[in-house]
Amino acid sequence: MAEIEAIETIYLEADVSSVTFSSIPATYEHLQLRTSIRSAYAAADYAMLYIRLNGDTGANYTRHYMYGHDSSTGGGGDTSQTFMLLGITEPNATEPSAVYANHVIDLLDYANTNKNTTASAINGQLGWPVAQQLSGLWDDTSAVSTILLYDGNAQDFVRGSEFTLYGIQDS
Repeated sequence: MAEIEAIETIYLEADVSSVTFSSIPATYEHLQLRTSIRSAYAAADYAMLYIRLNGDTGANYTRHYMYGHDSSTGGGGDTSQTFMLLGITEPNATEPSAVYANHVIDLLDYANTNKNTTASAINGQLGWPVAQQLSGLWDDTSAVSTILLYDGNAQDFVRGSEFTLYGIQDS
């Protein structure tokens, strides 16, 4: 049976432009991020959750996504990106204030220096009815020690957003 342990929770008491988990121990097999977030983005469009690992801003990321929104579906992917897109359902300032998007993001084998780090994410929200499955690849074999989360539209995460990082270990 796998064991899951909370490493750190960040609850926003004020709006911030990004959230960083740093000094992540390399003692787990996998990491999981669970979020409940909202963006200050004011356009009548969706906000995007971007992630960078270990401060890497190079074009070393690949992303894939598929979604269902009302009666439409779609998907796609990109290589040579400077971030992983692991959520595009953040509610924005045009949504009711009580609506937050939820994400579950798994970073697999994050400390294994013999292979690249991959991520898998599911997310959705009620205000803009959508559900998504996303994945990403960091083309680097370094152990992940820092995770940066930020809004792809350069907007703040708003007060009340919550981010929890878990470590997962097989027993």
